[in-house]
Amino acid sequence: MTKLYICPKCGTEQQLIKNGLSKNQVQRYYCKSCKKTFILNNSPIKYLKTSEHIFKKFIGYMVDDVALSVIARNLKIDIKTAHYYRYLVFHSLINYQDEVRLNGIILIDETFIRIRDKKYKLIRQDGLDYRGLSFNQLCVITLIDLRGTCIAKVSSRAMAMPEDYKRLCNINIESVERFVHDGNPKQKQFMNQYKCELIDPRREPNELYSTDYIDSFHSNLKRYLFKHCGYRIKNIQHYLNFFVYRYNHLSIEKIENHRQHIIAKTKMIEDLHSRMMNSTKNINYKNYLNDDGIIDILK
Repeated sequence: MTKLYICPKCGTEQQLIKNGLSKNQVQRYYCKSCKKTFILNNSPIKYLKTSEHIFKKFIGYMVDDVALSVIARNLKIDIKTAHYYRYLVFHSLINYQDEVRLNGIILIDETFIRIRDKKYKLIRQDGLDYRGLSFNQLCVITLIDLRGTCIAKVSSRAMAMPEDYKRLCNINIESVERFVHDGNPKQKQFMNQYKCELIDPRREPNELYSTDYIDSFHSNLKRYLFKHCGYRIKNIQHYLNFFVYRYNHLSIEKIENHRQHIIAKTKMIEDLHSRMMNSTKNINYKNYLNDDGIIDILK
């Protein structure tokens, strides 16, 4: 049976015929015009020698938060290859947080990540020492609703401004009943545009509301980053994207036992692999090495 496609080799429209399977059991095609064979696959893993099964195992290790050196050893791949594979997974989630929608009661806060790389630290005007601690930290804006759906986005050095909240968070808020916050005036300027109730738990006499939920989220986030303490600060948003993706998936699934936890992680692996297969290959190893990340914020 033939199908009509555009040949990626010569660009002509021809009736392509099937020409067997690749070693990874992917269909190959033969072009009658240029007499070349190819695979109709534009995903980022098109030219990788690793099989689909091994790559899914790699994603599974990432979901389980296994160290990259351990993954490389268990899968018998080079550590550089493991770094590249992880970047491919990160790249498939580069726009994920813009897809997240928050509803109902939303807790809003920020947390800070210290900039440890000396070349990105700001120096005082007299040149004798580094600037104050706040200027050598990255501010991460975090929002989470009561379903457990969350976002975490790097905004700036030091404290985030109202414009940062609007630029990063407006796209994520679908409908809001009330905001729970810690009294930050910068947050209030952002929240006032939504015409909803603003609650500061510290000023609530009945103690019905608390920021413990989002504080716990911050603790989980810091614990995740601590496990990957060798990361480059310019790639921090990639790590945040993956953490938020995993956190949201596990929150949506109503997990009551270990069996359901395994099923939820399996769904996550399949979804991540599907995201990669449905994306177009526009990166290679050189792009991975030269990725700027959040250099614009650091500089």
